[in-house]
This record gives sequence, C-alpha cells and structure tokens, in this order.
Amino acid sequence: MRRQKKSKRYPLLLYQRVMNRLWGATLTLGLLLTAIWGWSWFSDTQLLASQDNVWLFVAAVVLLGFTLFAFFGRKVAYIQAYKDHIRLVTPFLRTNISYRRVRRFYPADFQQLFPPHEESWARRQLLLPLYGKTALVVELNGYPLHPILLRFFLAPQMFSPKTTGLVFLVPDWMKFSMELDSLRGGWLDSRSSRRAAPGAYHYGMDG
Repeated sequence: MRRQKKSKRYPLLLYQRVMNRLWGATLTLGLLLTAIWGWSWFSDTQLLASQDNVWLFVAAVVLLGFTLFAFFGRKVAYIQAYKDHIRLVTPFLRTNISYRRVRRFYPADFQQLFPPHEESWARRQLLLPLYGKTALVVELNGYPLHPILLRFFLAPQMFSPKTTGLVFLVPDWMKFSMELDSLRGGWLDSRSSRRAAPGAYHYGMDG
C-alpha cells in the first residue's frame, strides 16, 4: 500500500479569529469615512476643508482595501503535513518545519496554555470563542526562522508558553494529529532504513 504523501490543509482558527475582528472593524471605519467624505463632497455643507477631503478619501480606500485583504486572507492561513516536513502558511509567511526539528507533539487545552486571568481584557475578548478548544502543541528543537521574525507574522498564542514550539488550533486536531503521526512515522521509518542499509555508515548516509 502506498504511503500517504501529505495531509489535508487545516485552517488556523486563531488566525481566522484575528482576521475576522480586523475586517469587521476596518469595514465599519472605512464605511464611516466614506460617508463623511461623500457628505463633504456632494453636500453644500462642508464638514472638512477641501484638502482634508482628499486624505479622508485615501484613508477610506486604504481601510476598505485592507478589509478585502483580511476577509479573504483569513482563509489563506493553514497548516499541512507532508512526508518530510510541516508547512505553515499565512498571507505573509510560508515556511517549512522539517521533521528533524520536531521533538514531539501532543494535544493541550488552549485555555490552560493561555489562562484568561493572565490576559488583558482586550485579548480575552479576542480569545473567548477559542477557550475550551483543544490545540496541538508541536515541540521543536529550534524554530525554522528566527523567533523575532516569526513573532512578527504570528500571534503570541501560536507559541508554546513553556517550551520551544508552536501551538496550532485547527478544526479537527485529532485527525490532523493522526495524519501528522502517520507521515512523520513514515519519515522516521525511512530514515531508520537508510541508516540500517549495508554501507550506510561507510558512505555517511545518516538520513
């Protein structure tokens, strides 16, 4: 039987939550600025100076453009396991995590990882729908990119609070865990087979 080469794509729920909040807020503000600009442009009553109307229009366009980006971008972020790595994708980041870096992975209660009483009020409101869900924690020997760069693109709650690792909230953590276990297990078996092959050590075939 042929081995599975990759898992399905699993959306990142935390990223979706952040984008949902952003597109709703920017849409509201963008429409408000558009309404003010339209009133000042078409009405006899000027709310702002004419030169300010231009900047108001630019701000409205930028906000509405970001609204579209956030609305469609929330579906772009996903995690996917392959036969020799895990692929992490967001609109601004695409990186592969080699199984060489993976120490272990296990399920954990998201609320226990990031207790509500330790978060600010604003952050609790953001995370509220995610409390009670199970996340998959992937412990690593090291990050695939510099942590500062990763933290620029990923939410703080995607980093394991006590170990070097990443936290993934996906719609079906159990299925993703099984697929990841199968693919990584195949990689480990293949690596062991190459090491055990005659002459492997002589030729430096360490996988």
